Amino acid sequence: MRIVFLTDDWAVAHGQWFPAGGCFYRCMLPRNAAGAAAKVSSPVWAAEYGFGTDNRDGTATFGFDLVVLKNLFQRWIPAQIQAAQELGQRVIIDVDDLYSDIHDANVAKGLLDPATNKVRNWDHYDETIRVADAVTVSTPKLLEAYGPIACDIRLIRNGISPVQFSPIKHVKARKPVLGWAGGMGWRSNDIEELRPWLNDFLEEHDLQFHHVGSDPGQPVFSDVAGVDPSRMILTGMQPIATYASALTFDIGLVPLADIPFNHAKSNIKGLEYAAAGIPFVASYSPEYQRLSDMGVGHIARTAADWQAELTALLDFDVRRKEATRQRKLVLSQHTIRETAPDWVRLFRDVAGNCRVPTVRLKYVAI
Repeated sequence: MRIVFLTDDWAVAHGQWFPAGGCFYRCMLPRNAAGAAAKVSSPVWAAEYGFGTDNRDGTATFGFDLVVLKNLFQRWIPAQIQAAQELGQRVIIDVDDLYSDIHDANVAKGLLDPATNKVRNWDHYDETIRVADAVTVSTPKLLEAYGPIACDIRLIRNGISPVQFSPIKHVKARKPVLGWAGGMGWRSNDIEELRPWLNDFLEEHDLQFHHVGSDPGQPVFSDVAGVDPSRMILTGMQPIATYASALTFDIGLVPLADIPFNHAKSNIKGLEYAAAGIPFVASYSPEYQRLSDMGVGHIARTAADWQAELTALLDFDVRRKEATRQRKLVLSQHTIRETAPDWVRLFRDVAGNCRVPTVRLKYVAI
């Protein structure tokens, strides 16, 4: 069975292509479950062969039995899916966000709203879900949202790569550093949740705050959170290969606005923190509550909750004990090793017999 994951979810830094977060967790890691022969690529289309891979050398490869499409919102994708199915390809759509409920503050709203983008939007994406052979989602809320329009939908939660994260070393002799990792442009008024209390908390305990993911083209964390810039440590946006090593703070925060879009999000940031040996506090969401109930992370619903939970983690012995316990839990229960059987089962259930030959063609990029 020849499997390919196709997505536009890539970034470029210093002339190198690397997967963005969605591509990494929903394509790269599941690709490992599918076997070494499976591919991850940007998509290419040919009427004679269906979906194929952009080899980034002026050629494309076709001839795949099963195609997993990730974050392709263009208006022509539904018709291409149906044509590929006529050729014998089977098509799966992966969904890890509630796109129809994107917050106005999130940069993705302007990029995908049908009112502002007629070519690439969430209405077209819904149509891909309707015509696909199967759909995968990362949370129960997404299962609930997209189940009515999918003919076959599967919940497969995110799992981390166990070899990617090494535990940080907690040091008793210095004060802990609080931190958050993420791009500011893709927030839904999340960082504003910290504004009423964070700066006062940092000043009261004389602490620093580390933002991993700062970018000159995006809002500034200290401005949005109302934090004194002199208390900030900044690390720029990281490719996935170096992201884990940039998580060097002692206590993690996961602020989330109380909205449907965030309630449908996975708890991947908490899993990353815990795998790196970083105890964390998160806003309430169904997936973070589930994680907390399993012994990983703490939930804060109010400013007082945030301060109380973080104050407890300022104690070195508490912090180190939680770091060890939570990392062990995540690495034993929340990795791609645990989710791989779900992906393999899906591939076996959906796979058809692709009738098009495996070919490598030159093409002209448009």
